[in-house]
Amino acid sequence: MEPDCHKRGGKRSFVSFQNGQLSITSSLDDLDPWTSWAYKPHTITLLFIGACFLIWASGALDPESMSTSDRSVSVNRGVWAMVAVYLAYSLLQAPSTVLTRPHPAIWRLVHGMAVIYLVLLTFFLFQKRDDARQFMKYLHPDLGFELPERSYGVDCRIYISESTTNKFKNVYDTLFDEFVLAHILGWWGKAIMIRNQPLLWVLSIGFELMELTFRHMLPNFNECWWDSIVLDVIICNWWYMGRDENR
Repeated sequence: MEPDCHKRGGKRSFVSFQNGQLSITSSLDDLDPWTSWAYKPHTITLLFIGACFLIWASGALDPESMSTSDRSVSVNRGVWAMVAVYLAYSLLQAPSTVLTRPHPAIWRLVHGMAVIYLVLLTFFLFQKRDDARQFMKYLHPDLGFELPERSYGVDCRIYISESTTNKFKNVYDTLFDEFVLAHILGWWGKAIMIRNQPLLWVLSIGFELMELTFRHMLPNFNECWWDSIVLDVIICNWWYMGRDENR
């Protein structure tokens, strides 16, 4: 794994970003000793290991077992092998970003995963719903089945007078839903990557508008007004952004 570097008179310099400014490290001795080994080139070693792994995973060493295996098994191996090859390429050869900690290669790998996800969504865009679900079974046998969807906008009352257990049952169930944690972590991740407050607000409000637009297609997008405005925009986004600014 090689960082972005260039040679000047036979001496290699390592480029990194610190506080938004470009800095140049002249030698490996100036790097963190815990991660300096990762800045040395390992392309040939990883290429050899990857080639051996592909030969083993393809079944070339045991052709009899591959000839009797199901088609879904070979397709599953082929799809995951394509993903592994592209991620290996991203890890070694993709351009580095401004994120350098703990190592630029990690963020190159994350970028490769995002590209694979984008390509997969593009492929699903041209498939029928049932065909897309059947394809998901190639990735894992537990996938490809329709999951029950929860609609959050069936009862939008904040106070339920006739409830004997909890008068604020709707608010309680929404607050302690797994999607609240996913929303906060997703907002935190976008804030780290984008680092632009106006653009974050555009994405936040735009996503809520997208939920309103497509809630007839996906029941999970059907939310109450206080869920979209108060919980999502004001509490999960605006409150967290205010805490981030104070830091």
